[in-house]
Parts: sequence; structure tokens; C-alpha cells
Amino acid sequence: MAEVEIFTPTGVLAGTTARVPLSNNGPDLTMPLTLTDARWYPIDGGPPSHRGDLKVPPDDILLIVTPELEMTVHMTWYSITLEVGPYRVAGSLATHPGFDPERAIARPGSTFVSLRDATIELIDRDDVARATREHVHVNRYAVERVAASLMLGFYFPGATLVPQEAAPVG
Repeated sequence: MAEVEIFTPTGVLAGTTARVPLSNNGPDLTMPLTLTDARWYPIDGGPPSHRGDLKVPPDDILLIVTPELEMTVHMTWYSITLEVGPYRVAGSLATHPGFDPERAIARPGSTFVSLRDATIELIDRDDVARATREHVHVNRYAVERVAASLMLGFYFPGATLVPQEAAPVG
């Protein structure tokens, strides 16, 4: 069982799941993700509530926080900031050494892109604390804005790209 947090357009669900079918190259969420002992934390300021067991449709998942770290040997890490739904996420994106997005044949193979050492905040809400998470999967099709030193249009189709100065991390 894995403890996960799921950030949706209207709040955050936390609970346990039998498996987390996410990786940059592997299976994707094609069916609802079942959560056990789910807790709901709405972003509109409403009270948290216990939801019991429920299924979360894949299209409702903007971000999913998982405890597992993928093996990332010899990766180059780049700072990236994304806006997805009501959230702004800043973290580090892994690429292979020498990665050139203009000539790369490799493309993300799933709906979700992994970030490490991520900070999640509500856009235009200074009254809510930021959340820091070690490992976050981002629904790349829901991303609306990307600030990165790399050209990542194929990672986040439909997003507005905002260039920033190159600064590899790690």
C-alpha cells in the first residue's frame, strides 16, 4: 500500500492505494485510481472531511504525490516552474546528460512527468502555506504555463512557454 496525495482542480485528496501506476516510461492512469481511507481538503476554505474508499477519475488528477523515487542515475536536473489548474509547482526535472530538446527523439511516454524537490502553492493565494514534496507527478496535458531554461513544448503540449536562464541543478 502506498500513501498518496492527489491535487484536483477543487482540492486535495489523501489516502492509500494498492499501487501507483505511474512512471515516466511505464503504465499510465487509464482507469480510476482507487483510494482507501481518503481524506478531502478543499481549496475553497471549507472544512476537511473523511471520504472513506473512493475512485478518482484520471482526468481529475492534476498532480499526484508519491513516496517512491524513481532511479535517476547520471541525470541532469533543471529547475522548472509550472502552472496547472489552481496550483503553481516549482521543482527539478530530470534529463539525460547532453539532452538537446531541439534534436531529441525521445518524448515523454505517459500522461505524467516526474519532478523532484517540488514546492506546490495556490496561485494568487498568499494566505495558504506552500507544500513541499520530494516526488510529484504532473499531468502534462493539464499544464497551462511553463517557465524553464529548456524548450519543453513537447513535454507540455498546449502550455504557454516562458524561457528562463539555464541553471542545471544537482
